[in-house]
Amino acid sequence: MGKNNRKYRFCFIDYMWYVAEKWSEREHSNLNGRMLLFLCWLFAITIPLGIPLMFRFFSWIVALVIVMLFCLLPSIFCKLRYTAGHRKVISEHYRNMKHIGRRLAEILLISIALAVGNAVLMFYLGFIYRA
Repeated sequence: MGKNNRKYRFCFIDYMWYVAEKWSEREHSNLNGRMLLFLCWLFAITIPLGIPLMFRFFSWIVALVIVMLFCLLPSIFCKLRYTAGHRKVISEHYRNMKHIGRRLAEILLISIALAVGNAVLMFYLGFIYRA
Protein backbone atom coordinates (compact mmCIF):
# COMPACT_ATOMS: atom_id res chain seq x y z
CA MET A 1 0.00 0.00 0.00
CA GLY A 2 1.47 3.27 -1.05
CA LYS A 3 0.89 6.91 -0.30
CA ASN A 4 -2.19 6.95 -2.51
CA ASN A 5 -4.13 4.73 -0.08
CA ARG A 6 -3.89 7.16 2.81
CA LYS A 7 -6.55 9.48 1.47
CA TYR A 8 -9.18 6.72 1.43
CA ARG A 9 -10.97 5.45 4.49
CA PHE A 10 -12.40 1.97 4.26
CA CYS A 11 -15.77 1.10 5.72
CA PHE A 12 -18.21 -1.79 5.82
CA ILE A 13 -19.92 -0.57 2.65
CA ASP A 14 -16.61 -0.83 0.76
CA TYR A 15 -16.20 -4.34 2.13
CA MET A 16 -19.70 -5.29 0.96
CA TRP A 17 -19.08 -3.78 -2.46
CA TYR A 18 -15.76 -5.60 -2.88
CA VAL A 19 -17.15 -8.98 -1.84
CA ALA A 20 -20.02 -8.71 -4.32
CA GLU A 21 -17.71 -7.53 -7.10
CA LYS A 22 -15.35 -10.46 -6.56
CA TRP A 23 -18.29 -12.87 -6.41
CA SER A 24 -19.65 -11.47 -9.67
CA GLU A 25 -16.24 -11.72 -11.30
CA ARG A 26 -15.70 -15.30 -10.14
CA GLU A 27 -19.17 -16.74 -10.72
CA HIS A 28 -20.23 -14.50 -13.63
CA SER A 29 -23.44 -13.57 -11.82
CA ASN A 30 -25.51 -10.41 -11.91
CA LEU A 31 -24.97 -9.72 -8.20
CA ASN A 32 -22.29 -7.05 -8.42
CA GLY A 33 -21.38 -4.47 -5.79
CA ARG A 34 -23.92 -1.90 -6.90
CA MET A 35 -26.74 -4.45 -6.89
CA LEU A 36 -25.83 -5.77 -3.44
CA LEU A 37 -25.76 -2.28 -1.97
CA PHE A 38 -29.11 -1.51 -3.61
CA LEU A 39 -30.71 -4.71 -2.28
CA CYS A 40 -29.37 -4.16 1.24
CA TRP A 41 -30.55 -0.55 1.15
CA LEU A 42 -33.95 -1.57 -0.16
CA PHE A 43 -34.66 -4.49 2.16
CA ALA A 44 -32.88 -3.35 5.32
CA ILE A 45 -33.73 0.36 5.31
CA THR A 46 -36.20 1.60 2.71
CA ILE A 47 -38.95 -1.02 2.93
CA PRO A 48 -39.12 -1.56 6.70
CA LEU A 49 -38.30 2.00 7.79
CA GLY A 50 -38.86 4.38 4.91
CA ILE A 51 -42.17 3.25 3.49
CA PRO A 52 -44.18 3.08 6.74
CA LEU A 53 -42.76 6.38 7.98
CA MET A 54 -43.33 8.19 4.70
CA PHE A 55 -46.90 6.96 4.34
CA ARG A 56 -47.62 7.83 7.98
CA PHE A 57 -46.39 11.43 7.78
CA PHE A 58 -47.06 12.42 4.14
CA SER A 59 -49.79 11.96 1.57
CA TRP A 60 -49.41 8.89 -0.63
CA ILE A 61 -48.20 10.86 -3.68
CA VAL A 62 -45.49 12.71 -1.75
CA ALA A 63 -44.51 9.50 0.05
CA LEU A 64 -44.24 7.62 -3.23
CA VAL A 65 -41.97 10.29 -4.72
CA ILE A 66 -39.75 10.32 -1.62
CA VAL A 67 -39.49 6.51 -1.59
CA MET A 68 -38.58 6.50 -5.30
CA LEU A 69 -35.85 9.05 -4.61
CA PHE A 70 -34.63 6.87 -1.72
CA CYS A 71 -34.28 3.99 -4.17
CA LEU A 72 -31.95 6.08 -6.36
CA LEU A 73 -29.51 6.87 -3.54
CA PRO A 74 -27.39 3.67 -3.72
CA SER A 75 -26.87 4.07 -7.46
CA ILE A 76 -25.78 7.69 -7.08
CA PHE A 77 -23.56 6.74 -4.15
CA CYS A 78 -21.81 4.00 -6.14
CA LYS A 79 -21.27 6.27 -9.14
CA LEU A 80 -19.67 8.95 -7.01
CA ARG A 81 -17.68 6.74 -4.63
CA TYR A 82 -16.35 3.88 -6.74
CA THR A 83 -14.22 5.62 -9.32
CA ALA A 84 -11.42 3.75 -11.07
CA GLY A 85 -8.83 4.93 -8.54
CA HIS A 86 -10.95 3.99 -5.54
CA ARG A 87 -11.69 0.57 -7.03
CA LYS A 88 -7.98 -0.07 -7.42
CA VAL A 89 -7.24 0.98 -3.83
CA ILE A 90 -10.06 -1.19 -2.46
CA SER A 91 -8.81 -4.17 -4.47
CA GLU A 92 -5.31 -3.69 -3.06
CA HIS A 93 -6.66 -3.33 0.47
CA TYR A 94 -8.72 -6.54 0.37
CA ARG A 95 -6.49 -8.55 -1.99
CA ASN A 96 -5.77 -11.35 0.52
CA MET A 97 -9.42 -12.08 1.30
CA LYS A 98 -10.44 -15.71 1.00
CA HIS A 99 -13.80 -17.50 1.05
CA ILE A 100 -15.72 -14.85 -0.86
CA GLY A 101 -18.89 -16.99 -0.91
CA ARG A 102 -18.93 -17.26 2.88
CA ARG A 103 -18.40 -13.53 3.25
CA LEU A 104 -21.26 -12.83 0.85
CA ALA A 105 -23.54 -15.22 2.75
CA GLU A 106 -22.67 -13.45 6.02
CA ILE A 107 -23.51 -10.07 4.50
CA LEU A 108 -26.82 -11.34 3.16
CA LEU A 109 -27.75 -12.92 6.50
CA ILE A 110 -26.94 -9.69 8.35
CA SER A 111 -29.12 -7.76 5.89
CA ILE A 112 -32.00 -10.19 6.33
CA ALA A 113 -31.69 -9.98 10.12
CA LEU A 114 -31.74 -6.17 9.93
CA ALA A 115 -34.82 -6.22 7.69
CA VAL A 116 -36.70 -8.57 10.00
CA GLY A 117 -35.62 -6.62 13.08
CA ASN A 118 -36.72 -3.34 11.51
CA ALA A 119 -40.09 -4.79 10.49
CA VAL A 120 -40.69 -6.18 13.99
CA LEU A 121 -39.72 -2.86 15.55
CA MET A 122 -42.00 -0.91 13.23
CA PHE A 123 -44.86 -3.30 14.00
CA TYR A 124 -44.19 -3.02 17.73
CA LEU A 125 -44.10 0.79 17.58
CA GLY A 126 -47.37 0.93 15.65
CA PHE A 127 -46.16 2.16 12.27
CA ILE A 128 -47.17 -1.17 10.72
CA TYR A 129 -50.39 -2.81 11.86
CA ARG A 130 -52.82 -5.50 10.82
CA ALA A 131 -55.96 -4.34 9.05
